[in-house]
Amino acid sequence: ARVSRGHCRRSRRRCHRGAQRTCARPGLLRRGARLPRRSGTPRRAEPSATRRGRRRARCSGAARRRCAPGSRRRSAAPTCGSCRRRRRCVGSALRYSDSVSRQPLDKSVPAPGTVVNVPEGDSLHRAARRLQVLVGERIAAESLHPRAQAERVAERIDGRVLESVQAYGKNLILRFEGGIVLRSHLRMSGRWSIRPRGEARAGRPWLVLRGERAEGVLWNGPVLELHARALARLGPDILERPPRIDAMLELMRRADQTRWFGETLLDQSIVAGIGNMWLAEALWDAEVSPWRRLRDVPEAERTRSLEVAAALMRDSVDVGRSRRHRVYRRVGQPCPRCRTTIRSWGQGDDNRMAYWCPGCQAGDDPRRS
Repeated sequence: ARVSRGHCRRSRRRCHRGAQRTCARPGLLRRGARLPRRSGTPRRAEPSATRRGRRRARCSGAARRRCAPGSRRRSAAPTCGSCRRRRRCVGSALRYSDSVSRQPLDKSVPAPGTVVNVPEGDSLHRAARRLQVLVGERIAAESLHPRAQAERVAERIDGRVLESVQAYGKNLILRFEGGIVLRSHLRMSGRWSIRPRGEARAGRPWLVLRGERAEGVLWNGPVLELHARALARLGPDILERPPRIDAMLELMRRADQTRWFGETLLDQSIVAGIGNMWLAEALWDAEVSPWRRLRDVPEAERTRSLEVAAALMRDSVDVGRSRRHRVYRRVGQPCPRCRTTIRSWGQGDDNRMAYWCPGCQAGDDPRRS
């Protein structure tokens, strides 16, 4: 069926192939497709019908997300990173901090970038490093997001000097003059970006911290608190230099020995900073299965797993996430080491996905446990 203006005549819905294309399978719609507007209401501009325009309009990311408006600008932050056309996309999972092509005029201002990727401890430490450009400056704070305005965070810190920025685990701690402490936790979708002051942007960020030459922008920041009481419940930070491995091992000895080893490493009260991605990659390097009871994991294997995780995450902080995934999100593909098919299964009360190779990471079968 021939389509016109991006809508399929047969299904009366937006065609996933784009404008002026022939539908290979009518009615096959990607997630997020929209019904056409009713007559009499203004239409949005349709993508160009040229070949180049169609390429820009389509996103082939892993999650099949729709590209956000303005995603073709150089300053837009990419997120999915797996587009077959190798074009920048605006989903929610790719770091855009260390390799930005456009440089600001002022060399003292860091290159525009967004510190992201499913946020784990290394992401927060990179964000803290980039936000150091604002330390010692009097900050003009602003909240444009309605939920952030309800917290009245910007009003408390506006006009105060930023004294320090530190990361602990998955938390970012900003200390202002007058003893005011701001804690930021990104959960799964938040991100901090550093931009030259006054650079144009779209959307409503949760928090904007403007210095003399640069500004830090928080997007999708679900946790903003004017205290740091949550830090008292955290275990040692895996990214401390050197990491307190002995203290982590002692906390493991006191923990429930019937828990899975992978679930234990994700417990922030035992080890702060490790998330799903680095858990999967570290245990693969250490050849330890996440599907072993804590009581069945010898002390030497616990130590090796923690040391590998610390080394991988420190390298990510120093040079960026350049390492290719061995098992994380590679379900059904062969293991790079033994060629066994990689598997995944939800683990723990939160059903967080664990990735492992059954061949070289021998452990229990979660389907029978």
